[in-house]
Amino acid sequence: MNSILTDDLRENFFIRLYFDDSEGFYYAGIKRAFLDFSRTLKIQDDNRTTLKQNAEKLILSKLSELTQTNFLDQIEFDKFHEATCEQLIEVWSELKFGQAQKWINMTLKYWLLFGDKRITGIEKNAKYFHIPIDSYVQKGMFDEKYPSAWSKIDDYETYMNYQRQHRKKQTENYPIIEEFNFFNNYKP
Repeated sequence: MNSILTDDLRENFFIRLYFDDSEGFYYAGIKRAFLDFSRTLKIQDDNRTTLKQNAEKLILSKLSELTQTNFLDQIEFDKFHEATCEQLIEVWSELKFGQAQKWINMTLKYWLLFGDKRITGIEKNAKYFHIPIDSYVQKGMFDEKYPSAWSKIDDYETYMNYQRQHRKKQTENYPIIEEFNFFNNYKP
């Protein structure tokens, strides 16, 4: 029997349930990704709203650039990613690399979920996207029983060790697709 719900109708409904797209899909991904790590952010600065807005603008600018650029290889993307994390931390100094990577990587993951019809060019460099590091990934993808807090990672090299370790697995999928598969099948 055929379903009366089309795949598009179903997809749009699920996206609307989880994301606030009132400012468009680019910001919907950025704002949802912020919620994914914000509980780990100890804010001392009274300018939280301004800092968050400036950080969102930077992420929008840098990741929109990513959708319009063809990276030559993983090394070029990794340099772009590191520079973007550093710039994000410059905008909001209370962020650690662990939090910056989570915000950037989850934004890219959500944009990829939205697809090219909503985020033009998002699949162009998807093969280079990093897996977002968090406790689920540390435990499930890296078999760490008692992982160090991902949100407190304060240097890029520690973070990149996870990416390198995952790349050594040489799966047939892009790393971000592996993370989608992992998350969809993970049972804590």
